[in-house]
Amino acid sequence: MTQLSPNFTLEEFLESDTATQQGIDNTPNLDVVVQLTLLTNNTLEAIRNLCGDFPMRILSGYRCPQLNAAVGGADNSAHLYGCAADIVIPEFGNPREICLSLEGYMSELQIDQLILEMDQWVHVGRVGFGEVPRNECLTINNRGTFSGFTA
Repeated sequence: MTQLSPNFTLEEFLESDTATQQGIDNTPNLDVVVQLTLLTNNTLEAIRNLCGDFPMRILSGYRCPQLNAAVGGADNSAHLYGCAADIVIPEFGNPREICLSLEGYMSELQIDQLILEMDQWVHVGRVGFGEVPRNECLTINNRGTFSGFTA
């Protein structure tokens, strides 16, 4: 196991049923590992702390281009660069509760996008080197994409 931060390993950001089923090599390069290390240390560890220090489950982390295409990810997805994770924290609350709890900490957590997706998980994205975070809070569901978490 390769430890990225006190509570996160590299392997949990690479795991993918789709990659396994389709024989996709989802091995990151060093730049991606650096970004994942920043994501875990500067953002996800703080989120875990704010959410009662309960374990966080990574549903989707790094995606190589082939995997990102296979799962229907956006062409410019932060997952491609190791700058995003789709998470749940079941012992803390549902995804909407997580988003509402984090909304006031966007700048502090270095979050570019905090997205409530399909009421099933939370997308946490940060920017890469030298970029300015948009601090966007969004909801994506079967009706579209909306600003905030009330749609």
